[in-house]
Amino acid sequence: MTETVKITSGNIVPAEVIYHETVGSTTVTNPYPYVDAYEGWAKTGIGAANVTYSGQKATIRSSGLPNNNPSAYDGASGPNVVFFGTLPADFVIGDIALTTEQTNLKLTFGASYSYKAEGATDYDNTFDPSKFTVSLSGDGNTWVPVTYTKNNGDAETPYWIFATANFTLKQTSAKLYIKFTALAASAIRLDDITLSTGNGGQEIDLGNVTPPEPGETKPITIPELIGMMTTTQTPVDATTDRTFEAVVQSNTEGGNYTNNNLVLATEGATAAGNGITLFGSQVDPATLQLTQGDKVKVTLYKGLAKTVNYNGMYEVTGSQTDNWAKVEKIGTAAITPIIITADKLTEYQGMTVTIKNATPENAGIWGSQDTHAFTAGGITFAVFCKEDSPAFANQPFVKTESDITGLAAVYKNNSQLVPRNLQDVIGFNSTDPTIIKVTPSPVSFPATGGTQVLDVEIANQGSNTISATGLSGILSSTVDGNKITVVAEANNSTDPENQTLSISLTNGNTVTVPVSVSGQGSGNQTVISVDLTNAANYPSTFPKLKTEIKVEAQTFSFGGYDYVFAGSTGNGYYQAMNSNVPYIINGKQGAYIELPAIADKKLTKVTATTRSGASTNVMVAIVDGSNTEIPGGKAIKWDQADGNMDYTYNLTGTAINTKYRIYISSSHNAQFTKWELTYE
Repeated sequence: MTETVKITSGNIVPAEVIYHETVGSTTVTNPYPYVDAYEGWAKTGIGAANVTYSGQKATIRSSGLPNNNPSAYDGASGPNVVFFGTLPADFVIGDIALTTEQTNLKLTFGASYSYKAEGATDYDNTFDPSKFTVSLSGDGNTWVPVTYTKNNGDAETPYWIFATANFTLKQTSAKLYIKFTALAASAIRLDDITLSTGNGGQEIDLGNVTPPEPGETKPITIPELIGMMTTTQTPVDATTDRTFEAVVQSNTEGGNYTNNNLVLATEGATAAGNGITLFGSQVDPATLQLTQGDKVKVTLYKGLAKTVNYNGMYEVTGSQTDNWAKVEKIGTAAITPIIITADKLTEYQGMTVTIKNATPENAGIWGSQDTHAFTAGGITFAVFCKEDSPAFANQPFVKTESDITGLAAVYKNNSQLVPRNLQDVIGFNSTDPTIIKVTPSPVSFPATGGTQVLDVEIANQGSNTISATGLSGILSSTVDGNKITVVAEANNSTDPENQTLSISLTNGNTVTVPVSVSGQGSGNQTVISVDLTNAANYPSTFPKLKTEIKVEAQTFSFGGYDYVFAGSTGNGYYQAMNSNVPYIINGKQGAYIELPAIADKKLTKVTATTRSGASTNVMVAIVDGSNTEIPGGKAIKWDQADGNMDYTYNLTGTAINTKYRIYISSSHNAQFTKWELTYE
């Protein structure tokens, strides 16, 4: 083999390795770890200390022809590689540290392509760079493509190519992010990535990047977009930007909308199938300063914007790292709600509708739970209302028959109505005195006792006053205005004391607050504590990330003790990640974690810890094997009041050698970062 080398005069700069990754040699088995959960990384280099890894559908595998036997290129490491699965699939290396002098850079990597078409007898190993793109960023948000060259390693076994990109940063950058994107599903492997100093090349401007302006465009309609949808993300158009005009339905001022969801409908349309949702941080309506009635022009960029039927919701989306859409306000338009029956909510999703003669199941507080049950024409439907939406926070409603308006929506294949503001539910407005909230609730004391002041929040109070009853013995309460002081004397018993405080408002409602005092303990306690923020504490078989979510009951060992996890309709259980810190999600109603039994001891206390960002409406109880609440295990709302993340259940009447369960009793997901179990 011969090569022609072009020599250009100049200085040859000694290469300095800034970052190098071999993907390690840790044994990996199916289910293969995703890049953000893999712990066998082998990063080196002067800028590699704080490097992070993330991606979509990218896992660590040791399958396929290895690049080191025979060696495909100098430094081929094997056996582990990054494998790009079903689309969209990408891998992001973040936070590579650069100095001000490091602007002339060189990126190299090994890669292979292997795909066997249906009916074919041989694999296609020809590596096409157009099917594997590389982009650079200074902040991990805005990306600039970089070109690379490859050798002819794909011409013979083991079919690995060696790629090189020489580039020069136009401005210095403290950090560099590298993104590899596969445009061919389940066919590309990546290994041995190196970033070093070099002689420079293609100019890369990281500091002045703007979203691409559309070139030639073609119009498209919302019904046409819906007609394209499958359960797999599919580009709207691979070769041409597409545009349409629509009216914003999301009400950002009222706040009862989902972040990153821009709901749009065809102006003036009354037929079903004219509403759609754009999903992604790039189209968050609050960020774009859009609200209901704004008329917009949407440009969907070729190859980047994708349609998908996501659990029944008609969605257009794109990679979180791509500028896949442009939304421009071009005016305003009137929205006239369409009168429908409750069974048509799914068909009219994304459109503003009115359901006539609806009745709530009970009177209540808007936002006290995510959904409220309503009935109209014999059909029960859910009304969604965020607890923290300004328009609805702490607003009571009565049980009466009236019309109700809002956005028709779908969440996890279930239809619901989403009111935009109080005007949409004006017929249910309550002027009755109502206790809205008691903080904190529940109340737990140590065995030594103590004092806790409860704040009672009331709507339409007028001259009505509150009273408190239900506590006795070592527990007592006094009322001062809208504050209740609960006093607990020392509990000299080995058993916890559990009582219920009833708070009543004259001419209004009554709410209850569980109050408990821990027992002294027998002196022969067994305490089991599991830190779920430490990935090392998880068994290797526990489902990782939502792609591996499980519903069926299965036993897993944590810290040498067996737990049975079971999910329920609408979700399941898995190890989730937040900034590379794991935690457990389980849900929804009916899901549970069965706790271990300890020989000759009974479970007396459970303390579970949740996290910021978890549902503040989820109700969690401690139950027996038939899912019946046990004394001290009454379901309580994990509302994170005053920043509290720990929820303690002091149990009585439990039996030795018996298993009990942490049970999700509301239609929400529970999130766990720790639990501590006490047996005596």
